[in-house]
Amino acid sequence: MGSPVLFVALFVLVALVVAVVLARRAQRKVAARDAARHDGDAARPGPWVVRLTGQLDGPAAVTAHSPAAHACLQRAGECRSRAAGLLPRAATPALALRAQEAAVAGLHFVRAARIADGAGPGAPLPPLAGADTAGAVGATRTVSWGGREASASPTASDDTPHYFPGGRVRGRPVPAGWYSERWWSAADTPEGWSDDAAGYFDTLLAGLPGVPYDGDDFERGHGVDPGVRNPT
Repeated sequence: MGSPVLFVALFVLVALVVAVVLARRAQRKVAARDAARHDGDAARPGPWVVRLTGQLDGPAAVTAHSPAAHACLQRAGECRSRAAGLLPRAATPALALRAQEAAVAGLHFVRAARIADGAGPGAPLPPLAGADTAGAVGATRTVSWGGREASASPTASDDTPHYFPGGRVRGRPVPAGWYSERWWSAADTPEGWSDDAAGYFDTLLAGLPGVPYDGDDFERGHGVDPGVRNPT
């Protein structure tokens, strides 16, 4: 008499275990699907590309009146081309994010063009990836490097017409600010950063307000501790 009862009890117990396992598996699938949907929705590059295009072309386009503003709008156009080129392939969250980052970077350059010409900056923009740890140039400095003068400043001038919105280039932090040359662009090549990039960083930027890290930190890709308030 006891054996059938035991058999039924074991059967019920196994059925409960199987039901719990299947339920948890279903929950994981739903969570994974929702996460994938969220990732895809988080990066929607199309509206940002449209917004950038509207600020570069058409009746509402921003116009440049200074060399620094011209340089910024040229960079904004390059970002627009990069973002538009990525759009047809932005079927994955990673590619969509790359296209969105390019468009947002272009909008930062448009914003900088306005500032360089003494106009209002316009609506706030989301920061670029890595901007929170890259810092920002908080004082003007001019140094001698490689037989030429190199300058960095928090404001645009004839000596510092090249803007960078702050972020990472090939894994290294580049502070937001205005520069005499696009020294970071050399790293955006197949060769990557040059051997003397850390020395250049140390000479021009280390110790400036808003840049509390040195060339070694720059070379290792450390940047500013996000938990420490930026002095600027």
